[in-house]
Amino acid sequence: MDLELIVIGMAIGIAVTAPLGPVNLTVIRSALRAGMAGGMAAASGSIAGDALFATLAAYGVRWVEDWVHTNSEAIQIVGGLLLIFIGVRTAMHHVKDAELSLSDLGRGAYVRKGFTCFFLTVTNPGALLGFFAIFSGLGGVLDLGSVPYRPLNAVVGVILGTLVWWGFVTYLVSHIKAMVTSYT
Repeated sequence: MDLELIVIGMAIGIAVTAPLGPVNLTVIRSALRAGMAGGMAAASGSIAGDALFATLAAYGVRWVEDWVHTNSEAIQIVGGLLLIFIGVRTAMHHVKDAELSLSDLGRGAYVRKGFTCFFLTVTNPGALLGFFAIFSGLGGVLDLGSVPYRPLNAVVGVILGTLVWWGFVTYLVSHIKAMVTSYT
């Protein structure tokens, strides 16, 4: 186990996950509705998608990168349609104070949010190409080909980094919501 590589992987995971986009908004909304558990359930899809992309980048699966580049238009269309669907659905459904209770939404809602975030992540060709760019750019530092366990350590680091990010976001949203609702 290479602790330095895991820490670098964590930094990569946070850097890739942190930019505000539809996945972050979905996780934040889920955390508002169902607390930290709801937010983390939604974030699980993003974590799985990022883990998939990190694995592909760490192990150097170039044919996937070529396939994504060749089919990027179709992938963007599918991702765009999914974004439009989620956007229209969100715009038509205004969150009421009663819906912001920490009541359990049921396992089905958690699973749906996780799948939504997963598909939003994997239909973003920029995310995959970003992982390839980061892993390629840090090739000398990561030195993934020197020892067989190094790619796995990098992937574990990315997963830990995304877990840290989503844990921070969902905790912060839940904490702020609790503070705001205690004053009303």
